[in-house]
Amino acid sequence: MCSGLVLSSIWSNAASAQSSGSDLSPPPALDLSFNVGVVSDYRFRGVSLSDRDPALQGGVDLYHQSGFFAGAWATTIEEYAGSDVELDLYGGYAGEAGGLEYSASLYYYAYPGGTDVNYLELQGIVGKTIGPAQVEMVMAFTPDQDNAVDNLYLGAGASVGIPNTPYTVNLRGGRENGAYDNKWDWEAGISYSRDWLTISASYVDTNYSGINEAGRNGRAGFLASAIASF
Repeated sequence: MCSGLVLSSIWSNAASAQSSGSDLSPPPALDLSFNVGVVSDYRFRGVSLSDRDPALQGGVDLYHQSGFFAGAWATTIEEYAGSDVELDLYGGYAGEAGGLEYSASLYYYAYPGGTDVNYLELQGIVGKTIGPAQVEMVMAFTPDQDNAVDNLYLGAGASVGIPNTPYTVNLRGGRENGAYDNKWDWEAGISYSRDWLTISASYVDTNYSGINEAGRNGRAGFLASAIASF
């Protein structure tokens, strides 16, 4: 899944679909959006899945005013069990309660052409906007299944807009419990947004010290990305 520093927009999109806004026309029942981009290195929770090489990415999201959503996102990756593409299919519900924004999702990670590598993950996110800052906590659980063992990922992040500028400072970190020797990962960066384009740069690192390529792909690196959304 896309793992950049921009905090999840699932609930904000769903909430905006539920709000009638200041005009007199009702909001559309369905909202469809697309994104396409390029990254210098595709990192998933701190670990490069593109062997520290650039990757092409794109996705589509469908939101209903009730709060339900579904989407698909794909990226090129380093060859993995016969596949060089990761395809994420997901759906869930987003809303607000007690001043908090939340979403609950089911993800299916597929690797077309790969052998015995697809798996499911449950994910929950809780967030809150405080002045110019948006903060969130995420919990992702992969239950034991044919192609994956139990894994729990806990993470937190903050995104702070710089007043009167198109720039945002982003911080994120998390811990894996099950995969990658129970690693920690962290990331810090800045993004620039103007209309439909977002350009980002960040520093990412982990404490994972696995052998061979797995260990190399968990080492520190600088990332850059350009994503168009429409």
